[in-house]
Amino acid sequence: MKQLYTFILILAAGIFVSSCAEDFLETKSTSAVDQLEMFTTTDNAMLALNGIHRKMYTGGSYAPRSGWGSYMQWMDFLGEDLVYTKGNAQWKGAVKWDNHRSATNSFMAWQYGVFYDIIVNANFIIENIDNAEGPQEDKDHIKGQAMAYRAFSHFYLVQPWGKRYEAGKENKQDGIVLKLSTSLENQPRSSVEDVYKSINSDLDSAIMLLDRISIKRPDITHINVHVARSLKARVLLTQGRWLEAAKMAEEVISKSGAKLQANTYDYKQGRMCDASNTEWIWAKIGYPELETGTLINFFSYISNTNVSYNRNTPRAIYNLLYDKISDTDVRKSIWLPDAPLMDKTDIAIPPNGNIFKWMSQKFIVDSPYWNTASYAGNLYTADLAYIRLPEIMLIAAEAYARAGEYALAADALYPLAKIRDPQYEKSTKTGEELIEEIMIQRRVELWGEGFRFLDLKRLNLPLDRGPKPREGYNQGGAKNNWKNGKNPTNLDPEASNYNMYDDQPFGETYRYIEAGDKRWEFLIPKTELDRNPLATQNPV
Repeated sequence: MKQLYTFILILAAGIFVSSCAEDFLETKSTSAVDQLEMFTTTDNAMLALNGIHRKMYTGGSYAPRSGWGSYMQWMDFLGEDLVYTKGNAQWKGAVKWDNHRSATNSFMAWQYGVFYDIIVNANFIIENIDNAEGPQEDKDHIKGQAMAYRAFSHFYLVQPWGKRYEAGKENKQDGIVLKLSTSLENQPRSSVEDVYKSINSDLDSAIMLLDRISIKRPDITHINVHVARSLKARVLLTQGRWLEAAKMAEEVISKSGAKLQANTYDYKQGRMCDASNTEWIWAKIGYPELETGTLINFFSYISNTNVSYNRNTPRAIYNLLYDKISDTDVRKSIWLPDAPLMDKTDIAIPPNGNIFKWMSQKFIVDSPYWNTASYAGNLYTADLAYIRLPEIMLIAAEAYARAGEYALAADALYPLAKIRDPQYEKSTKTGEELIEEIMIQRRVELWGEGFRFLDLKRLNLPLDRGPKPREGYNQGGAKNNWKNGKNPTNLDPEASNYNMYDDQPFGETYRYIEAGDKRWEFLIPKTELDRNPLATQNPV
């Protein structure tokens, strides 16, 4: 199966390699590891698994490629809740829905390939680990994680590149190329239903294997049974299997040991950058000595550090979502609706950084004051959460609500909502009103963490970035004071802040896109089609 992603191959020289030898293993170069040695023992096989862990955050050759982190940001730039404040080279194509609708776009092809690299590496582990020497528990530990990684990658390929899953339907529509072995034979795309069957089968196997071991994971980057169950809950929610999703989420809530942390949003530096937070279930650990590229990590595009893109283009929250947050909710303080009027020492921003209304202070790697002469700005990376307990609680709440179990939904939502807002009272709403309350909580809590586009697609909702200003109100753009250090005036209280900053760089075409529009499907990269003639393209 000769496709654009790189397989691990046995070369004539007998060398076990991947797309980048020094990146595949954290502790031992693949250029020096023969395949037979790799799977002789479970200790050696663990090296291959470590390579997958690292693949999750390894950057590409140039911006904005950062493994799973860039996928997370892509999914939010495609939505409405994370607002781009100023025209800039990186991510502009995502906001305009251009990248994923060009079969020759190099970023899309690279991101697509990241998942298949993980899948193929996982397949090598799955096919070989049973014959390795070592305790059975070690084999289960390694194989369970590989099964979870394969499911994870297929899941995050099928959602954007396949058609949406429709609960209660046969789902024979095109999904993705399902890669379940190390065979190099070309394959056609499997149906959406078959892809989800495989994902669920892999996660069930991962849960079974990981649940029966007593090995404590080395750190939070590794997958344990609670991570596997969390992934399963995500999948079941996407399939509309409401009660199953809720029950799976409840298992994670009750058994994982993760706990809500009252001060999660109390401080700037480390707010969403510290894996010691008790809410975190799965995460990457920041390695500044390895992650040295300033524009190939997640935080370069979201944290107000001395990196050109986010320094010049701070991310903002969708103002109409911000307006829905209770004034007593601690999360409301992490976005600054009046940033241009604030004392600059109250804003985490490096020297000469831009200041815009509704800018974010959620992800802060470093917390400099304006024009701090001693600020070096050389801290580029940090810990990054992949799964947090609040998401799992919100899965339970949403799933119960959509299943009509309103009391259970309110019970599931209450602990999270209460710790974020001391004045919150348990909801007595039912039906669509309760679902809407839960979804607002989800959008606020998970802002910037990679969920919005996928939520819109799974729920068959349109992209709606809000109404433009009415005639007679400020239409935005630098000439109307939408610029650094200025607070715009004559704003339309009913309008959104999409396309209002800078000089309106995105155009009105992308303000609203109907649910079901062909643009909700990513195009299959041309390189894939060239190398695998059995794969077919999505509607262009």
